Amino acid sequence: MKSHALLLMLCGSFLVACSSSDDLQDYVTQVKARPPLPIEPLPVIRNFVPMKYEPLSSREPFIQPSPELAATIQEVKKDCFQPKPREKGPLEKFSLDNLSMRGTMGRQDGLWALVSANDEVYRVKEGQYLGLNQGQVIKINPDGVLLEEIIPDGKGCWIKRETKLNLVVAEQ
Repeated sequence: MKSHALLLMLCGSFLVACSSSDDLQDYVTQVKARPPLPIEPLPVIRNFVPMKYEPLSSREPFIQPSPELAATIQEVKKDCFQPKPREKGPLEKFSLDNLSMRGTMGRQDGLWALVSANDEVYRVKEGQYLGLNQGQVIKINPDGVLLEEIIPDGKGCWIKRETKLNLVVAEQ
């Protein structure tokens, strides 16, 4: 019996709370009083005009077009720095923004950096490559990894620059 009375009191309080929403009622009347937005005009539909095929002057429609000669030939300057072609490593498919240094490990043969990418941790030593710009590890410090990247200058030459991948400190 007490639970029924409590349930009735709760329902009554909810009804009282819902009925005193003058702000909501005012907002609804304001929105309904606004003038309607104009309807955007329909886009113009152009008539399709078929192209006349002339077999003697047009190319074959079912054969792949050949690339233009000018687009395939690139001038390679001989008097500036050019990188040597080599096989890419596993960390060269990630940009430096997606790589983070998590720490270092020391052994008799030197210091190794722990670099994470895609929730996987890699062990990196000096001389290895990482990043999209052929970044070679020059030096490993406890606070970061120093890289030498090779970047195209847009004129057929390449420029070397140094970049640092800093140690990521865990937030607590």
